[in-house]
Amino acid sequence: MSEPVFENRSQIPEDKRWRLEDIFSTDALWEQACAKIPGLIESVRVSRKQINDSDSLLAALEASFNMDLELSELYTYAKMRRDENNADADYQDMTGRVTDLYFKAQEQQSSLMTALAALDSSQIKDWQKQQPKLDDYAHLLDDIIRRKPHILSEAEEKILSRFGAVDQGIHDTYTMLDNVDIKLGEIKDENGHDIKLTPGRFSQLRDHPDRQVREAAFRRMQEAYAEMGNTLAALYNTRVKADLLQSESRGHPDTLTAALFENNLPVSLYQGLIDAVHEVQPVMERYFNLRKKQLSLAQLHIYDTYIPIVDMPQRRYTWQQACDLLRRGLAPLGQDYLALLERHLNQRWIDVYETPGKTSGAYSWGTYRSHPYVLMNFSGTLSDVFTLAHEVGHSLHTWYASQRPYAQCQYPIFLAEIASTVNENLLLQAMLEDCDSHTETGRHEQKYLLNHFLEFFRLTVFRQTMFAEFEWKTHQMVEKGQVLTAQSLCGIYADLLKTYFAPAVEVDEFMHWEWARIPHFYTSYYVYQYATGFSAAVAISQQILKEGAPAVERYIEFLGSGGSDYPLILLRKTGIDLSGPGPVKDAMAVFNTYLKRLEDLF
Repeated sequence: MSEPVFENRSQIPEDKRWRLEDIFSTDALWEQACAKIPGLIESVRVSRKQINDSDSLLAALEASFNMDLELSELYTYAKMRRDENNADADYQDMTGRVTDLYFKAQEQQSSLMTALAALDSSQIKDWQKQQPKLDDYAHLLDDIIRRKPHILSEAEEKILSRFGAVDQGIHDTYTMLDNVDIKLGEIKDENGHDIKLTPGRFSQLRDHPDRQVREAAFRRMQEAYAEMGNTLAALYNTRVKADLLQSESRGHPDTLTAALFENNLPVSLYQGLIDAVHEVQPVMERYFNLRKKQLSLAQLHIYDTYIPIVDMPQRRYTWQQACDLLRRGLAPLGQDYLALLERHLNQRWIDVYETPGKTSGAYSWGTYRSHPYVLMNFSGTLSDVFTLAHEVGHSLHTWYASQRPYAQCQYPIFLAEIASTVNENLLLQAMLEDCDSHTETGRHEQKYLLNHFLEFFRLTVFRQTMFAEFEWKTHQMVEKGQVLTAQSLCGIYADLLKTYFAPAVEVDEFMHWEWARIPHFYTSYYVYQYATGFSAAVAISQQILKEGAPAVERYIEFLGSGGSDYPLILLRKTGIDLSGPGPVKDAMAVFNTYLKRLEDLF
């Protein structure tokens, strides 16, 4: 059974549309709250100039975080409304106005950080002892002391904070190109009928059983971006230059060091990930050769690497079936977790279906005062089922973390992909267990799911590491004074495709343009965390399945830690240490084990 296709949001049943009224019940209330922000910004300006004892320090921090909380509610609502239809001028305007306020607020926040950095470190420690309410801000204050060498003068911080609007503009420009202006066009299906290509339909067509349809979908998708290749290259070049401006301004030796400094991580972690993935390329080549053999292809192309290598009927899941699978898969996490899952599924916290103008892909977001939300573009594929598990993992991580004070609720980006991947791993394991290995049908199902896991692993670890290496190479070029052009970007990407795919896979020339359609490149140095997060998630999943309640208790404690410490320290609550190569190598060993299981079944 296939899911329906909707031409506009009004056609979608209400229970399948998120209820953003939980943030602001009307746009008029949003406007009223927005009008109060200048006063909150002024309160931060005044309080930061009066820090002379423990109470005034507390007052300044409370004013800053209250302002941030109010802005977060406003921005999230406006942006998520815009994500419903990026062509909606009213929500474009609201998003733009609150974004401008955000950057004005950041000026005062930056000035506050400068004022705090100017204080004597021992004085800050003494005030913390005198005022117990400062405990909520303990990690923040420790981090300010760590950041002192990279915090600038008040005037310089003010200039950098104003640059934030330009920085956001780069991201917004790509979002508009990606979701509104770039027309993907049409291709022919296996019967010669026209198919209008959308991001959601591409996710279905990339595993289409007809090879010509797959190739056409991949070719047209890349060519659509290639048609605006010079513009996209110029935009990405500006993105990287913006990163360089920020890193140089703060006295970091390069952009990667600056990015990792935020989470107190060593550069060796990034380099170690890339080295570890390069080391196991022969295992990936073995997987590609198995794929080529089972598909009976003389030559494997990238558009052949997504289709299941097990000959099974094309699978489609209804939304209800996807929700039921999620309940079954996440059962090992306990009744409290499942109760929160039910709220997520049944209280309109999820926007389910694709419509014209809606932001593509999927994400989890929300506000501290309301609850997490999930944006989906659900079309009924197995991939969509796992995407639901993934985004719900983010959301419940956010839920547990939001039980802490607001100053501690934001968990580090470095940890963001762990909870999502744990959910996917547990779902996969439950589906494998449901297969009856005593029957041919059950063994066939196992093959299908093992293939799915290997693809999940490939796309999360190998592919995201390739993206991470692309980002590092492009940033290094700009750091050397070179300009990123469409030609040079395609050249870098082509070389990486050969490294990660050849010789087992033929790399078509049109795939050299794939870099142009990766939105995460506009959130620099983010994607490597998918790979490190996956490695940690594999270990945590195994703990939960083997140990049961004790491992779940450690894991929930980790989820509830929010941003109360540095990420490597928080992760150690689960017994995982990502400062060394162990977890990454262990994850590679799991890939090899699952590949061997699949080879044996064949």
